[in-house]
Amino acid sequence: MIHSMSGGKLSDYGSYTFVKLKFEGDERTYWYICEFEVEEGDRVSAPFGVSGLSKPATVVKVECGVSGQVAPIPIKRAKRVLQKL
Repeated sequence: MIHSMSGGKLSDYGSYTFVKLKFEGDERTYWYICEFEVEEGDRVSAPFGVSGLSKPATVVKVECGVSGQVAPIPIKRAKRVLQKL
């Protein structure tokens, strides 16, 4: 039933590396997609807030090989880490 409801083809959700970041001056943590190798404790730069300006953050957790179906946040809304500092 699900197969026919998807128009005959199921979506390919891919595999992603998600990192949980903690920004300076903010107690909360945020999930981002990372397209390069990082480890817990690494410092990175990522867009923050509505303005999307780049801000330094610390990697708190790394989850490799996460399917888009079970991602911690919707793939379409996920921001990406810009660079390792």
